[in-house]
Amino acid sequence: MTIAAAAGTRGYLHADSDSTRTIASRFLLAWDQAWGRHDAHALAELHTSDAVTVNRFGTLIVGRAPTEKALGFLHSKEGLFGHSTFRALKLLQARRVATDVLIVQAGWKNPVMHPDGKISETEWSDMIVTFVLVRTGAGWQASEIDPHNVEKMDLPYSNPGQKP
Repeated sequence: MTIAAAAGTRGYLHADSDSTRTIASRFLLAWDQAWGRHDAHALAELHTSDAVTVNRFGTLIVGRAPTEKALGFLHSKEGLFGHSTFRALKLLQARRVATDVLIVQAGWKNPVMHPDGKISETEWSDMIVTFVLVRTGAGWQASEIDPHNVEKMDLPYSNPGQKP
């Protein structure tokens, strides 16, 4: 499913915050639904053909086909996430930086991964995921995805979720 089908709106060319947030919310919903089904193909369809992902461990993945292959492994029955249930992404911020480009930050919780490569079923890492969405012929797709674990720190400029 493309985000064009999910968005179902032609008003996205207007730069008001409501349409920007609507596009972002619908993209995140499509992502959550595909992720929850462990559907690597549906997740890959949310990417542009030349999409770049840097995962939380620093692995760089370039292109839709390699992304689908990586997600297919991770979400397979033998993969790290094949049996996991993830919490929904939470829209933190969406802003239009050009007519056809949105930057979206979302909060996410991912299972803690231990050094042996096993994931915890009870411990969660707080994350912020940045999506660069571009309007394509197929609708709105991710051109870049960059998830980060949130480090807990108590500094004057820390966000509330970052404080220990």
